[in-house]
Formats: sequence, C-alpha cells, structure tokens
Amino acid sequence: MQRTRIHASVLVFSVAATLVLGSLLLVAEETAARRATIKPTLVRLTPGAEQQFKAILVASRLLAATAPKQVSWAVNDVPGGNSEIGTIDASGLYRAPARPPKPREVIVHGQVEGAANRHVWATVVIGDQDPSYRLSGSWSEPTATGRLKKPHGISIDAQGHLLIADQGAHRIFRYTKDGKFVNEIGLGRGSEPGNFTDPRYATADAAGNIFVTDVKGDRPRLQMFSPDGRVRRVFGEKGTKPGHILRGHGLAFDRQGRLYVTDVDNMRVSIFDPDGKFVKAWGREGINPGEFNAPHGLYLDPNDDVFVNGYYGPTQKFTPDGVFLLGFAFGDPPDGPVYFHSITGDRWGNVYVTVRTRAGYEGALERQTAKKISIAKYNNNGDHVANLSLSVKEHTESWAAVDRDGTVYALFNSRDRAGVEIFSPE
Repeated sequence: MQRTRIHASVLVFSVAATLVLGSLLLVAEETAARRATIKPTLVRLTPGAEQQFKAILVASRLLAATAPKQVSWAVNDVPGGNSEIGTIDASGLYRAPARPPKPREVIVHGQVEGAANRHVWATVVIGDQDPSYRLSGSWSEPTATGRLKKPHGISIDAQGHLLIADQGAHRIFRYTKDGKFVNEIGLGRGSEPGNFTDPRYATADAAGNIFVTDVKGDRPRLQMFSPDGRVRRVFGEKGTKPGHILRGHGLAFDRQGRLYVTDVDNMRVSIFDPDGKFVKAWGREGINPGEFNAPHGLYLDPNDDVFVNGYYGPTQKFTPDGVFLLGFAFGDPPDGPVYFHSITGDRWGNVYVTVRTRAGYEGALERQTAKKISIAKYNNNGDHVANLSLSVKEHTESWAAVDRDGTVYALFNSRDRAGVEIFSPE
C-alpha cells in the first residue's frame, strides 16, 4: 500500500514537473528573439498624405506572427520626424511633409524591442518624381603617369578618407574624398608580409585598422595593418579547408568586430575574430536560393544581416549565421544588368550593387564593343529604389562606397584614366 502511494506521488510529481517544464519552454519560445519585418516596405506619397506603417514579428516554430509590444519610430533617424521630412506617431502613422523634401526619398525606421533584427526600414518617396542622384564631382589620374593603375575596390576609413585597392600598382592608396593623395599602404608587389599581389579590396575597422585581401602565391590571403600602415597580422591561409581562403573579395565587420570574407572560388563566407582566428564558414556552391554562384561583394547592415552579391546574380540577404532570407537583383538581359561586381550599403540598410550590362556584345566576349556600368540602389527589403549611371564609358567593373550623408563614391578605371565619380542624392 505504501509502495503504491510512493508510485502515485512520483507520478504526480513527474506530471507536474513536465507541465512546469513545458510552460518554461513555451515561455522561452515566446520570448526568444524572433525576426521582425515592416509593412509596407516601399510607398509613394503626395505631399501631406498619410501612410500607416507596422512592424510584425514573423511566425516561427509553432508560433503565429504577432505584433511587437514596443516599437520606436523615426524618420531619417529623427525620433518622430519633423515638418521637413514628415512626422510619425507612436502607432506608426506617417504624415508626409507639405512639400517634397530634398532628397525626396526618406526612410521610416522602426526599432523593435526584443527582435533578432532590431531595426526595420521602409522607403517613402514624396511627390511624382523618382529618387535620383546627380553627378556632383569627380577626380581622376592618368594611368600612365599617376599612382592609380588598375583600381579594384574602394571603401571609406574611420577618418573619412577613401581607401583604394589597386591591383595594378599592388598597393592600397588613401585619398581625401576630393582626390588629394594622403598616403599609401603596403610595400608593393611581393610575397612577404606587407607586400601584395593584385589586392582586391581594403576596409577599416572601427579602430582604424586596415584589412586587405589579395591573391598572392601560397601566402595568407588576408593582412591587417595599423591605421598608419604598419603590418600587424597575416592570416587566412590559401586553400579549401575551413579557415582557408582561395580568392577573397568582399570584407565587412559585424558589431562584435568579427571579419566576414566572401570567397569567390570556395563559394562561401568565412568569419574570423578580431585576432584573425577562424570562427566558422557558411554557404555552398549552387544556383538555388541560399547557394552561391561566384560570391563577390559583401555588406553587413546595422542588424548584422549579411548581403552577398553573386557575380552572375542575384544579391542575397542572410542572417549573421547564414540563414537565407531573400534574393533580388537578378540578371535582366539584353538591356538590363548581367554582371554584378560589388555591393556596399548605407546606415539605413540600403544596398548599392554595381552592375554591368552586356550591351554591345556580338557573340564571343572578346568581341565586346561597349560596356555600361551603373549602380542599382535597393532598400533593405530588396525593393529597387534608384539607378546611378557612371558617365565614364568603356571601363571595367566598378566598386562604390557610401558616406553617412548618402553621397556615393564610385570607382572607375577607363582606358587611360582612373578615379572616382561622386553622386549626391537629390
């Protein structure tokens, strides 16, 4: 009889523990970081018109989509907005300004507490004209006598200078935004630390340290320099094993200071910690969503979501751990883009993809008669926003960088000159 009571007590305790554990798991599931989205993502409004925006916590395992408990709204990073760019209230109701602002594209920004991607953005175009950019400046050098020989990548460092990786000169050059030479980084062509062979891209971390990827011999593919150009570290051995790099192309940092690298030939993204230690890699070769077909450019938005463009398209968005989210910027021949060389982004999660059409091709590639390079701008949700057309003709693939005010610096390399064209939103 006593044994029966013990068994019954154990059974009751087990059932109670199971119920408590189930409740705890349910609470944990409900409070775990879920992804957020915004609706609508792209709208056009007349001056003074209104638009309701909302943030949504998307459905996850065994949980339906829900409305977040707290969202903070801003317009162009101004909490609540203002009369010039439009206002937004606590419910997400946006009212356009009385006249179109300059630029006429504004960003509605929601900060969703507790979401895995805290920031969500939507694009609002005010008035009946499309967003546009004007060529506001340019500078260049003759490739025969100047420093620039065959520039490949461009970025903006912590001091606001342009970093240009030149695979013809085998150096990294630093310029002011208006084209004044500052200094050079690296020791020219060679295989030792500090030397380069065809450097592809250079970028700086928050502390100003400069990271470069190139393709020299059997040496490590990645180098780190101090802000003043002294070699600090080499890492990323050549190869196909985890932590190895074959042809690094795009570089970007997350909020933890970890370095993400696109590897064109290994068809993956590799991640290294601030000390150059390999963390992990993700991605595989293929043409299906989430797979890579010659990944080139790389951009991490303020959520640390990862954008990667394939050279043959499309551009894809991933979570920081490589979970596929969406694809956009597909090839569109004969008059639309065919090749996609690089990608960059701004502080509102917009992405800028440098594209080349195949206009002028007559059969074999070597009989190419013309090229057209442009930059296609998309918002964080993959909606096409604007196009920027470079005025320089007959040049190879370009790269671009964007500063905090939205000015775009587009690198070009023509037959006899190389430099930068500057585009301002209007």
